[in-house]
Amino acid sequence: MKQLANNKELYDYLVDLSTKLEARGAESLAAIVLAASGQSAGLSTEFLGESRIALRKVSDSDEVLITADERAEMVDVLKQLSVALDGRH
Repeated sequence: MKQLANNKELYDYLVDLSTKLEARGAESLAAIVLAASGQSAGLSTEFLGESRIALRKVSDSDEVLITADERAEMVDVLKQLSVALDGRH
């Protein structure tokens, strides 16, 4: 399970995912994820919201761009973002 303790860890996760996506030929998705990481200096809720949008786009992609372990990690991160933003579990 991927547990994030703070926004810095989310930022690092997004940058790492962006790098992986770009290396796998998914430049447009990599750019979306990287753009979300750029929101880290702004309001926390905006950063979390943009991160959730970007990760959902990767998750909803028809292309097989991430491994099963990476997908499970992403699901964990998305759940944490939903709890932080909406209070949903």
